[in-house]
Amino acid sequence: MLQKLIHHKPPRLLLPNNDILKRRSFYFFIVLFYFYAPLVHAQLDVIKEAYNRAILAYNQQQYDQATKYYQQILKAYPNFAPAYNGLALTNQAAGGDEDKTIEYLKTAISYDPKMSQAYDNLGRIYYGRQDMDHAEEYFEKALSVDPHLSSAQLSLAWINLLVRSKPLTALKYFKMVLSVTQDPKIFFGMGEAYFASNQRVEALDMITKLRELGQDEMASRLEKTMDEHSNVNTQGDAGALGGSSTPGGLGPISPTPDQPTGTKVRLRGKLADF
Repeated sequence: MLQKLIHHKPPRLLLPNNDILKRRSFYFFIVLFYFYAPLVHAQLDVIKEAYNRAILAYNQQQYDQATKYYQQILKAYPNFAPAYNGLALTNQAAGGDEDKTIEYLKTAISYDPKMSQAYDNLGRIYYGRQDMDHAEEYFEKALSVDPHLSSAQLSLAWINLLVRSKPLTALKYFKMVLSVTQDPKIFFGMGEAYFASNQRVEALDMITKLRELGQDEMASRLEKTMDEHSNVNTQGDAGALGGSSTPGGLGPISPTPDQPTGTKVRLRGKLADF
């Protein structure tokens, strides 16, 4: 009997098998979801409502009210990048300090590195400051996130045409924008780029196109450019217009009030339609 007791192994503690663990985890998350999901949805509804009100206030040029709604969002959700982008545009529209606008935009990017609108807005600010290196950098970052962002494409087209003296690169960007809009300014820019790269026939085609669109003034300006600059560099992308400057109303477009922060925002790492 003693020998049997000596060789008898003590009972081991029974651990739940995998199926039991899975069931318990499942029930735990069901209970968690049941109690907390309504709170999460309620919070998102509040943010969505404030966000829509902020955009409406911005559209109506009620900048103090728009700022109030954006700040309300950030109180509840401090990492909400679109609210910082919205604050930047609101601050800029209200004539606020431009450095503050830049700070808001960089904060937006720090929380959402894939926010193409914030990169695009930074590019526009630096373009306005004649800081073309930073402008080009941010426009390119915007396109790295959203390759179809036409405002960044158009800005890079003008930078390459008028600042970098790269008409062929400018043409590439102009053609990208042309697939989205038939704005006469695009044909004007393409006409200058064709002429600067010694593609005279194509430049004349743009003059014809402008006249077909009833844009006689732009067509005449392009003709004048060609008459005044007969000596064009023929070395491809090294061509230049010899001191040409951006015509009035051209260049990077200004921020518009409609959907200033985009129609898609990032919540908890996921895209949500607002």
